Amino acid sequence: MKTFLAMVFVLFLTSISYAQKEIDDCYTYIDAGDYQRAIEAGKKAVKIYPKNAAAYFCLGRAYYETGQIDLAIDNLKKAESYATKDDDLMVIYNFLGLAYETKGDLDNALFYHSKSLNLVKKLGNREGEAAGLNNIAGIFHKRGELDKALEYYKESLRLTTNEKDKATIYNNIALVYIDKGDYKSAIEYFKKAIEIDERYGDYHKSGIHMLNLGDAYRRVKDFKNAYYYLSEGLKRIQKVGDKYWEGTGLEYLGWYFRDKGDIKSAREYLNRAYEIFKSIGAEGNASEVLKDLSELDKIEKNKNKK
Repeated sequence: MKTFLAMVFVLFLTSISYAQKEIDDCYTYIDAGDYQRAIEAGKKAVKIYPKNAAAYFCLGRAYYETGQIDLAIDNLKKAESYATKDDDLMVIYNFLGLAYETKGDLDNALFYHSKSLNLVKKLGNREGEAAGLNNIAGIFHKRGELDKALEYYKESLRLTTNEKDKATIYNNIALVYIDKGDYKSAIEYFKKAIEIDERYGDYHKSGIHMLNLGDAYRRVKDFKNAYYYLSEGLKRIQKVGDKYWEGTGLEYLGWYFRDKGDIKSAREYLNRAYEIFKSIGAEGNASEVLKDLSELDKIEKNKNKK
């Protein structure tokens, strides 16, 4: 499992204040997981309140949730330019870090995550500190500093009291174990995350965690469980309209069919993943899919030589 695909941070802070009805509508749709309507409401809000940080933040968050990363960054930076309170900037910086991380820009991701964490500590926000530690752990993970990543994740887990947030950290710890080659521990932590998701009816997060669990089963060649969780996870992700994770799920299925020896299906899924990543501005992910496709070409050439 590639950490640049598998890491996602969903410990979101929510201190942005708002009062206007149009902005309130956007946040209501966000809370309901209806991100397409949130985008429409957010577009109306920024037209009516063109200098309101909360309006741009909600629209930026909605774009982030649907995997439209470039649009998310544009609106989050507008929110930053109009925000004046530290607690609002703390949230905006958090999401800018998440968005840049999704793009594969780790330098900017660490820059904004660190700015967010500094404000969190200044404000004495324990849950926010846990989220910040979680996000920075992800940067260490992507840099290959696995033990340091685990240290930060476990400190984040220690500070976290919200069960739904613990599911995110369990998922991320599992991803580190994947890269350490400890698949048994990884599967256990993914299952812990999904158990919490199911208990709270979180369709979106359960879809993400199912995709990761399915790919872990692929790693140990348990193809029956792999296909079940990959298919179910992708179905849930498509239902909520998250394009970034739809692309990720399609790539995971491409790997699944490659490992099964079905090169035709693998190529089909990887091409679909590539098109999605290109369309949403996830250039780092798109480049990795091209490498995957190149590997398929090598596999086919080797088959033809035999």
